[in-house]
Amino acid sequence: MRWDARGTIALLVSALVGVTAGVVVGFTTGSPGDAQADENPDPGVTSTPRPGDPLHLGVPLENLDCTGEKILVVGWGETSGTLENAVTANSDSDARYLETAQSCSTLYGPEDQPTPKYVVYLGPFDSTSEPCGLRMSVDHKDDAVTSLKPGQKTHVPCLCVLRPADFPELSLGMHPSTRDGIYIRALQQMLLDIGLITASHVTGHYDEETAKVIEQLQKLNALTPDKYGIVERLTWIQIRDRGCVGFDF
Repeated sequence: MRWDARGTIALLVSALVGVTAGVVVGFTTGSPGDAQADENPDPGVTSTPRPGDPLHLGVPLENLDCTGEKILVVGWGETSGTLENAVTANSDSDARYLETAQSCSTLYGPEDQPTPKYVVYLGPFDSTSEPCGLRMSVDHKDDAVTSLKPGQKTHVPCLCVLRPADFPELSLGMHPSTRDGIYIRALQQMLLDIGLITASHVTGHYDEETAKVIEQLQKLNALTPDKYGIVERLTWIQIRDRGCVGFDF
């Protein structure tokens, strides 16, 4: 069979129109279930976690190396459920979380307790005073400052970092605010570390036992005979000088 020029042109035009129409139809219709799937996702199907957030906490997972920097640990646990409260409570901060097995082998959870699987944290910070300032505030009274150094066994004692001039004055019979209670507990923890009280006296209340120990320290250092038992700036300094010697943070 022979084709003249007009027949050949007609055949080419017909083929081109058919291909174009098929492409247009494919783009406009798609598969019947695609649009419905986008508009009505199956509520029983778990969405794919966004990159860097395998626990769906809404903040990134960022593991940390041993850089020597400090972080403020604001929550810890084994599952996302135990971490969500910490993320929510720090929604106005740049919170992140890490997997301890993939991060610096330091202290993350409570001292003398097994290492938690996950930790929610703020930082790292360039200075130690910044996370300690947060730690000694009401909003972070139950949190802890951790050094990204291998083998750490204790949290950073923030009394050793901040200025004694900014500490509250403590005395027997006082009506402590929540902030006062934070400093009382920190003071008692330091007295425990020195070996002057037992763990049962770390209560957050400035009781007679605490006042007696403070009075003995003041007499030993010839401090303020008219203010025995009152923890003011000079007494804070003496307690720091004695209690912070054994810490490496």
